[in-house]
Amino acid sequence: MSKLLTPRQLEVLSLLADGADTAEISERLHVSPTTARSHVATILRKLKARNRTQAVARAVAMGVIEVQT
Repeated sequence: MSKLLTPRQLEVLSLLADGADTAEISERLHVSPTTARSHVATILRKLKARNRTQAVARAVAMGVIEVQT
């Protein structure tokens, strides 16, 4: 699974798991909001997820990322 996502996409996915929105992803990664949205859209497509929450849930279930409580 981690081979399915690029290192940058894994970074974006981790930010999504932290609850970051597009503006926060853009700011933290020093990319435009359009680029941040593009990364999110690619992650959703690759994980076959309908939304950000489902993408994070699938990634956690697959062991790709860990969510800290």
